[in-house]
Amino acid sequence: MKRTAFILPAAVCLMALPCHAATLTFGSQTLVSSNNANFDISVFPGNAKFNDRGVGGTEPGAPTTQYLLGDGTVLDYNFVGNAGTGSPLATYASGGAGLIPTPTSGAANVHGNGEDWANVWTTNDPGAGIDFSGSTKNHNPTGIAEAVNTFARSAEVDGTIDISGLASGQIYIGHGTFINNWTITLTMTGPGQTDVVATETQGANGPGTNFGWISEFNFTNEGQYDTIAYNYSNADRDGSRARFMGVVLDGTAIPEPSSFMLLAFGASGLFLRRRR
Repeated sequence: MKRTAFILPAAVCLMALPCHAATLTFGSQTLVSSNNANFDISVFPGNAKFNDRGVGGTEPGAPTTQYLLGDGTVLDYNFVGNAGTGSPLATYASGGAGLIPTPTSGAANVHGNGEDWANVWTTNDPGAGIDFSGSTKNHNPTGIAEAVNTFARSAEVDGTIDISGLASGQIYIGHGTFINNWTITLTMTGPGQTDVVATETQGANGPGTNFGWISEFNFTNEGQYDTIAYNYSNADRDGSRARFMGVVLDGTAIPEPSSFMLLAFGASGLFLRRRR
């Protein structure tokens, strides 16, 4: 009977998730552009990354560091632009997995033709170097009439990310501003679950310089949450000083039930050996 008392909690914990609370947290904010200068970003499978080429505000700039996106092969992405004041946001590059639909923005919050701040690699391998010299970029110009530049100008962006099959992951959001303060809010939701919220903000106006960032958020999820909604809000409400590029998602899938069974039996055996 004592052995059973040790075995069952281990098996139940492994097979009947959740055993721990889900989490959603802000990870880091990386400056990639200033004074409208372009940086490089790749979502090419196995070489998904970005650099800080745009810092310093001159073209073509000299990157000093490159940063990995997830494990280098992302699950999905959606990059957006706009074409004219009051126009809807439009996707110019997508991973095609259907996890990140095109976000929306009210017409009153969208201004001009966006900003051309990023050199984007999707199907070409940028190579190992931090200067992305391994191949030519795929977007910039975007080639999409409805999204003429690589950043939209929108002061209020709302979108969703499907995380229903993921145990953990990373979310990367490209955004920027000129002077005005901004906030990014992520809300993780699931049926019958309490919402989990994470925010990042520039709570006061900044200097008279255009800045672009890549912001990272991290989450853990054991099957009880299925969606992360995101909102980018800029204090300059007509969108003329607000910049938004899009979202990249990477993560680890929830193991199949058979995997949990194997883990449970392994844990049971371990407790048996310890009791002996």
